[in-house]
Amino acid sequence: MSGKQEKGSTSLLMVLMLFAVGSLMLSGLSRQLGAQRFEVAAEIQFIKNQTAARSALAWGENQNWHPQRTWQCQFESSNQWHACLHLTDKGEALLAASGPALAFTLWRWGGLQGNKLAASAQGWLDFCPLLDDDLCKLPL
Repeated sequence: MSGKQEKGSTSLLMVLMLFAVGSLMLSGLSRQLGAQRFEVAAEIQFIKNQTAARSALAWGENQNWHPQRTWQCQFESSNQWHACLHLTDKGEALLAASGPALAFTLWRWGGLQGNKLAASAQGWLDFCPLLDDDLCKLPL
C-alpha cells in the first residue's frame, strides 16, 4: 500500500511543478505584453500626430498666401490645424504645418504662384531646413 501512495505523491508533485513553471511563464509573458502595450500606444500616437500634420500641410497648400518675407500663419479651428508660410530671399516658399497641440510639424518646399503654393514634388521634409534657428520658430 505504501508503494501506491508514493506513486500518487510523485504524480501530485509533478503536477504542482508543472503548475509553478506555467505560472512563471505566464507571469513573464504578462510583463512582456505590458511593456509592448506602451510601445504600441506610443506608435499609434505618433501615427495620429503625423496624419494630422499631413492633413494640415495639405490644407495649408490650398490656402491663399501673401508674398512676404516673414512668417504668416493661418489656423483651421475645427481640426485645430495651423499652417505657416515663409518666403526666402531666393523666392522659395517654405510651408510648415502641424496638427493639434503642435505635437508634430512637417515642412514643404515650393513657390508662390499668385496667392497659392505650388509645392515641389520632392519638397517633403520632417525637419526645418533653414540654417537660422530663429527662423525655424513658428509664430503662434
